[in-house]
Amino acid sequence: MARKIIVPILLFSPCLFCFGQDTDVELWLAAQIRTDFKKKFRLYYEQGYRRDEFLTKTKTFYFETGGFYKPWKFLWIGPYYRYYNDFKGSSLNHLVGVLLLREELKRFDLRSRTRYIIQFGGGDETDHYLRERITAAYDIKKFKFNPFINTEFIFHLQPQKTENEQIRLDIGVERSLAKNHGIDIYYRYCIERNVNNPINSHIFGIDYVFEF
Repeated sequence: MARKIIVPILLFSPCLFCFGQDTDVELWLAAQIRTDFKKKFRLYYEQGYRRDEFLTKTKTFYFETGGFYKPWKFLWIGPYYRYYNDFKGSSLNHLVGVLLLREELKRFDLRSRTRYIIQFGGGDETDHYLRERITAAYDIKKFKFNPFINTEFIFHLQPQKTENEQIRLDIGVERSLAKNHGIDIYYRYCIERNVNNPINSHIFGIDYVFEF
């Protein structure tokens, strides 16, 4: 019964948000390799590739590396560095601090992620961002894919004022392919606000993880 109710809701809820300003279609691909040790620490490396303008052009390539420390069962904290390049002479650097909270309630998996980002490399100025994401996943019994939804708010922290520049609404599924392999497949609706020429983007993404 739970599967019959939850899966249709997760599949069709993004349609409620597909109206408004100019739109684009994008493809986001990412692959990550990571390792946990001593039950408290994690190190990882990730690469990603993105296309936009209705999948006709490369938007950006990035790589990311970082680590986490797990002082308690429900908490992960750590830093990472991310480098972006659009192959058009523009690049950006992100230095990021992350706080992850996680709670499992029976078959529900609830997660919260807070990121503080220092962005530089696009000019003389350094920008600061705060990103807040909440995720709810559900483990459906005897079903190979676990559906999830999440919402993320991206705030641009400025001396004059702080503005919400993006809202992201995700729906997708998680699956373990083998002992050390996992994959997420998702649809993301990205709403831009308080920026010049805002665009609402329909994003289709695949994230792959190998853990050893």
